[in-house]
Amino acid sequence: MGVECAVIAGLFILFFLTFICTKRRQWAWATLPLLLVPLTDITVELLLIKALNVEVTAFGAILALVIAVAISAAWIGFLAGHLDHKRYKASYISITNLFNVALAAIVISNILSKAALDASLPVNI
Repeated sequence: MGVECAVIAGLFILFFLTFICTKRRQWAWATLPLLLVPLTDITVELLLIKALNVEVTAFGAILALVIAVAISAAWIGFLAGHLDHKRYKASYISITNLFNVALAAIVISNILSKAALDASLPVNI
C-alpha cells in the first residue's frame, strides 16, 4: 500500500499547489491534514521497512496509523475554525475525517492480511 499512498499524497500535494496558485490559501491549508495518513504509511512501509530494513510489527504500524488519524482529526478541527461558513465547517470536518478513517481502515486491513499470511507460512528450522 506504500505506492498507493504515495499516489494519494501526490494528488493532495497537487491540490495544495493548485489552491495556492489560485489564491485560495484557506483551502490549500485545509488539504494538508489529508496528507498525514498516507505519509505515515509511506514512512512506515517504504522508508522504515523496505529502505532501512527496520523490523516493524503489525501492532507498531497500526499504532502509527491510529496516531496519525488522531493528529489529523485534531488538525482538521483546528483548521475548520478558520473556515467562513458553518456549512463549510460541517462538511469539511465530516468528509475529511471520513476519508482519513476509511484510508486508515484499508491500510490496517492490508497490514493484518500480510501479518496473517506471514504467520501461516511454514518456519524452516
